[in-house]
Amino acid sequence: MFNGLPTLMKYPDRSPFLCGPSGFTFDNCLRNKQLKENGLEEPNSFTTGTTVVGIVFDGGVIIGAESRATSGGIVFSKTCRKIIELQANIFAAGAGTARDTKALVELTRAQLELHRMNTGFRKVPVCCANQMIRQLLFRFNGNIDADMIIGGADNTGAHLFCTRSDGSTDTAPFTSIGSGYQVSMSILESRWSEDLSEESACALACDAVAAGMKNDLCSGGKVSLCVVRCDFSVQWPEQLPRQVPPTRTYRLSPKPGRTTILSTLVHPVLSWRGALALPEPGGSQEPGRGPGTSGAARGQEAPRRSNSLDEPEAKRKKRGGR
Repeated sequence: MFNGLPTLMKYPDRSPFLCGPSGFTFDNCLRNKQLKENGLEEPNSFTTGTTVVGIVFDGGVIIGAESRATSGGIVFSKTCRKIIELQANIFAAGAGTARDTKALVELTRAQLELHRMNTGFRKVPVCCANQMIRQLLFRFNGNIDADMIIGGADNTGAHLFCTRSDGSTDTAPFTSIGSGYQVSMSILESRWSEDLSEESACALACDAVAAGMKNDLCSGGKVSLCVVRCDFSVQWPEQLPRQVPPTRTYRLSPKPGRTTILSTLVHPVLSWRGALALPEPGGSQEPGRGPGTSGAARGQEAPRRSNSLDEPEAKRKKRGGR
């Protein structure tokens, strides 16, 4: 049992679709399977294009996300808040299927509240929230399409976790998930440092999300930030993406004469008129005659080439005659 929820250890012979009242229902998966067996098309699942980043700075943690909710080529909302409160000191943001992410957050929030009351209303550790989410995702074998960033502060300091849909977890000082995570991660890797101040961390998170929004069609809107400090104070600064010109970390400025020329090869290039005046291959052009004039046309009989394959046989006959 996991906080009153049945696990797969109780049902070893049953599939994860039939694992009891756990807050999730997979009836639609069985329905889609039956539709495919009957030759019908499976309905499309609604996924959201998201860019979410998390940064640990000197004094807390920051979670940033954009505010566009999409499904394919349709934009449902431009002001969607994707950073959700799990506890007063723990916040999370998810990417993946919207309904799965919402159900996962609601179930985790209820379990954390029960855990807080059972432990004498103390501050819930951030690792506890991450452990609940990863166990639930691992129990369903990746059938819950939700990648989560969990960040917060407790009595041991600020913490940041990145948990994927298969239950694997990373603990890192900065991370990024969603459809625009690659561009955001490049910004974080080039500018993050251990002694970041809160203002620098906010600017870095805003620039990372803005870069993901610029290079991802499913991300857009405005940048929402959630700052959780180690003194358990929370701030929600909303910033518009700044227009940051692209910068090159290592400027390429080779000096003249650095590369030595080892050899030079010149290929003659003829113009089209010069190529037309070239002689035919296999013969020489006599002066005063066109390139297309053959020997038969000039009254000369071309010499007949002997077949090299017949020469050994002729020599053998000659030797036999002698």
